[in-house]
Amino acid sequence: MFLVEGIQEFEMAIKGKYIPIKIFIYKEIFHKYNTIKSFKNVVTFINKRVFQKLVYRKNSGGIISLFKNNSPERKLKKIIKIPNNPFILILDGIEKPGNLGAILRTADAAGVHFIILCNIKTYIFNANVIRCSLGSIFTTKIFIEEPKSIFSWLKKKKIEIVVAGFHKKKSITLYTNQFSSHLAIVLGSENKGVSDFWIEKAHKIITIPMFGHIDSLNVSQAMSIILYEIIRQRMTHFSSS
Repeated sequence: MFLVEGIQEFEMAIKGKYIPIKIFIYKEIFHKYNTIKSFKNVVTFINKRVFQKLVYRKNSGGIISLFKNNSPERKLKKIIKIPNNPFILILDGIEKPGNLGAILRTADAAGVHFIILCNIKTYIFNANVIRCSLGSIFTTKIFIEEPKSIFSWLKKKKIEIVVAGFHKKKSITLYTNQFSSHLAIVLGSENKGVSDFWIEKAHKIITIPMFGHIDSLNVSQAMSIILYEIIRQRMTHFSSS
């Protein structure tokens, strides 16, 4: 089970077909939200003092809900058909819930088709994941697999593997690389980066040019830069073809 704070996140959970078991809300705001009225049989009215003891963050809009994790099995075998020009994000060993949430939010905005998690170090329904993703955790297609299974699936689907990292001989800069139309981007953990497995399996390894004194970026920031360069290339290609 997991808790969802805030009306926007609640509505995203409902959109993702999750069903609330219990809803705790200020009585004076209950009438404002038609979505909540549909679940009035599981509503409990609480005062502000009790509410503040339940919530993770201060600005939760007077609503916190308990949901059951009724999501289907998150395995790649569940994917019946991949879209044209697949755009896939693989996250290897991500540890910080806030980073995972921020990545999900940006991936949603960028139109990523699937997110595949391996060596995951946090619960995907952590309160900080939900908050930082603005609830997009509930509507994003997320799969959890072992690296070898992911690689086998990508190879079968003829999807290019591009790792964000560094290798003395293999690395090329982001802006000199031409991305394939069938693409999986791999990003690693905040502390260790991408595992050796993905470095060895990568078709390409890309780096983001750094011009100052700092030699690394937060993983969610790095992902944003890479995804929007891919979008730029795709828009240029499709508009000229």
